[in-house]
Amino acid sequence: MSQPPYPPVPPSDPNQPGQPPQYGQQPPPPPQYGQQPGYGQQPPQYGQQPEYGQPQYGQAPPPPPPGVPQYGEMGAYPGGPGVPGTKVDVGEAFSWAFNKFKNNVGAMILPGLAVFLLGAALIAVGFSAVALFGTTERVDYGNGFYYEETSLGFGGSVLLALVYAVFIVGLLYIQASIISGAVRVANGEPVTAKSFLTPIRFGPVVGTAILVGIITAIGYALCIIPGIIAMFFLMFSVVATIDKSLSPINAMKTSFELTKSKVGDSIITLLVTYAINLVGVLVCYVGLIVAAPVAQLFLVHCWRRLNGAPIAPADPA
Repeated sequence: MSQPPYPPVPPSDPNQPGQPPQYGQQPPPPPQYGQQPGYGQQPPQYGQQPEYGQPQYGQAPPPPPPGVPQYGEMGAYPGGPGVPGTKVDVGEAFSWAFNKFKNNVGAMILPGLAVFLLGAALIAVGFSAVALFGTTERVDYGNGFYYEETSLGFGGSVLLALVYAVFIVGLLYIQASIISGAVRVANGEPVTAKSFLTPIRFGPVVGTAILVGIITAIGYALCIIPGIIAMFFLMFSVVATIDKSLSPINAMKTSFELTKSKVGDSIITLLVTYAINLVGVLVCYVGLIVAAPVAQLFLVHCWRRLNGAPIAPADPA
């Protein structure tokens, strides 16, 4: 038997680089850019995109963009560890509010002073109406007992009603200004006199306040308890109108949904807010100059906390 002139060529290993593919076999994929071909290396699957900038297992996530609070800090955006948005810390919220007031007292007492000026104007107009339009009648009970009764005429009643209406609008304006100032502080904006004297979205705020007042008044007329319930569920309505630029109806819906989902924290927020204002009332109402802005700062802090929204860093004590 004759030998072949050339030795037979062994079959090529498909995994061995440098060998030509066999008939009917797909050629191996080319190496990726910057990658050296090697034995047993698997190319990316069809339709799979390479992952750029993804953290590997056990690696920390990338930091948030500049200007955004860092992970674990107050106001960190949702997704990072230690993100607020579930619990209200009364001590933290009150400390934040009081230190913000203490470090910006000159601007934050202006709304309280404006309330006192409005009140003084109302009293002065009331005395003027009595002096100009009032009539005094003496009612004698006999045996030397009598009393004098003063009544306003039509002109005095109209004047007093108009001044009272202006006073109510002024109070709404100042309340909206205080809450707007608290929102600006939570945003980290510089605090100026204008911050607490210029309301944000005053028209919708008035609409929200009127609707909340009507609903609460109807609730109080129905044996008081429904009014307390309405006041609780609608406690964040005005803040939501300002902070989220919502319509009055949507702001009340937002407040209802938040308090319904965070009942315990919302009750704590309401009680502490009213306690701060009550302390101001007990100090001959003069304390409201301090209590009113501190209470609204506390309320806005809790509102942002429960929503997981950013909050400006606390000032040093």
